[in-house]
Amino acid sequence: MTESAIYVMEKMAHGFSRMGKAAGGGFYDYEDDGTATLWSGLRTFERRKTVIPDDDVRDRLLFIQVIETLRCLAEGVVADPAAVNAAATAAWGFPAGHGGIAGFPEHYGREAFVARAVELAGRYGPRFELPVSGQ
Repeated sequence: MTESAIYVMEKMAHGFSRMGKAAGGGFYDYEDDGTATLWSGLRTFERRKTVIPDDDVRDRLLFIQVIETLRCLAEGVVADPAAVNAAATAAWGFPAGHGGIAGFPEHYGREAFVARAVELAGRYGPRFELPVSGQ
């Protein structure tokens, strides 16, 4: 069970005394006729909603693949960018019209690509940081 699930269970039992149907209610409130409705107190556990801009969703999907490809090329895991482009297009459908996965930074514009990767890393973490030779 995840840590957040354990928190909810403990809070329900010990914080709200919501021990289940036999104890008068848990996640549900029960009517005399047996119908159940969700307990309104569950709103306590709602998380704030994060709105991610559509451009960020698109770029996160594309950039993480490209950055990992650049890392593989920099580390010598793969040596032939043309082979990587062909594999990415055929194997998982990387958009061919973007110069291939290895050619994407040039298609996007090298400086713009680096700037966008830095922006994504700032918002979404170090997985979007470019390898030194990818800049």
